[in-house]
Amino acid sequence: MLQPKRFPDTRPSLIATLGEGPEGQSAWREFFSRYGPAIYRVARLRGLADEDADDIVQQVMVSISSHIGDFQYDRDRGRFRHWVRTITENKIRQNARRGQLPVAAETDVSVCADDGPTLEDVWDREWQLQDILWCLDQASEDISPRRMEAFRMYAIDGVPANEVAKRLDMSVGHVYVVRHLVLNMIRKRIKKLDEAE
Repeated sequence: MLQPKRFPDTRPSLIATLGEGPEGQSAWREFFSRYGPAIYRVARLRGLADEDADDIVQQVMVSISSHIGDFQYDRDRGRFRHWVRTITENKIRQNARRGQLPVAAETDVSVCADDGPTLEDVWDREWQLQDILWCLDQASEDISPRRMEAFRMYAIDGVPANEVAKRLDMSVGHVYVVRHLVLNMIRKRIKKLDEAE
């Protein structure tokens, strides 16, 4: 099963290197780690089982690899992630029509009348989550493992600051400082991603 990993901006240089040879293989691994988790989570939110969501990810990647040679990166025509989203939604619908996925996956949540999230909302939330997870992953490379563990315990897992301090042998004040430091690192990286987009 795919786990959330990274999703920074789609650099034109990354798209350009998606091809043959060692450089292309490395670019595909990076591309997969950026897009696969969001595609997987959206497929699960559309009602697909684990293995069906994994199949959708694979189908989307195969489709992209088949068409990437024809893709022309043009910021004025929209973001690359919108193309990925379109391919994903088409694969979900195609599989549902063939009876290979639950009928619920065919439902178009973009026309929900019950004030629930639209399909656009779901995708936006998943892209934002990927951005945050990527920025957190990058921040973890710039601080000590102990500080990152303090941040994860306090800010993500919800362990009280005094308990984190006790477990990691640091002061409560240090736990607060680490939280502030990591959040600032994440904010700066998010800002860079937004500027790049």
